[in-house]
Amino acid sequence: MGKIDSLDKVADALEASGYESDTQNGSVRIAVGGSEAPFIAVITLNEATNELVVTCQVAKLGDIADDMLMEFCVACLDINTQIRPYAFATITASDNPDLDDPDGWPIVLTDSLPIGDLSEAELSASIDSLWSALVAGAEVLRIGLTEGGR
Repeated sequence: MGKIDSLDKVADALEASGYESDTQNGSVRIAVGGSEAPFIAVITLNEATNELVVTCQVAKLGDIADDMLMEFCVACLDINTQIRPYAFATITASDNPDLDDPDGWPIVLTDSLPIGDLSEAELSASIDSLWSALVAGAEVLRIGLTEGGR
């Protein structure tokens, strides 16, 4: 396929790896995980930094119980060293001005891939790492998630 340097090539590479992709609004989306309730990974192209950014929402800040928020944040920081290249992060109003309510801030797993000479194997390895990060991060999510949230 050659180097991956566009979202169309991302979609083609993911489909060649067995994923069903959906390209819309300047992103490529794929389902990761089980078929009953998969997580959705969103891949965008940041032209300013010349990299693909993979994000996968796992919760919203409002889903975390107030009394567990500190423990949850520390657990996310702690596990970040174990789930490389992915890391837990929040998308805040500084990332998206439409997110003015902190309860709505998405908690995501994120990775970035320079596209200078990105191969299909490297993209596939990143998505495989996302699945590993979701599995490893499950315990962290159990710490803070409650039925009612905040």
